[in-house]
Amino acid sequence: MIVQDPVCGRHIDLDEVYASEEHEGWEYFFCSAVCHRRFRLEPAAFASSPKPKNQHSTEKKAS
Repeated sequence: MIVQDPVCGRHIDLDEVYASEEHEGWEYFFCSAVCHRRFRLEPAAFASSPKPKNQHSTEKKAS
């Protein structure tokens, strides 16, 4: 599965993510420590509204 880093926009394979972070019930994936740190400092700037299931999303609903 390919996911998109919400900070830099890079597409990454789920098996190759650097880190993930849950925010308001959604799980976000990051390509690097820099992107993960930026998100943690200001998650609202990078978090987005849920998208329809048929579109690619930067988020994956946390289980």
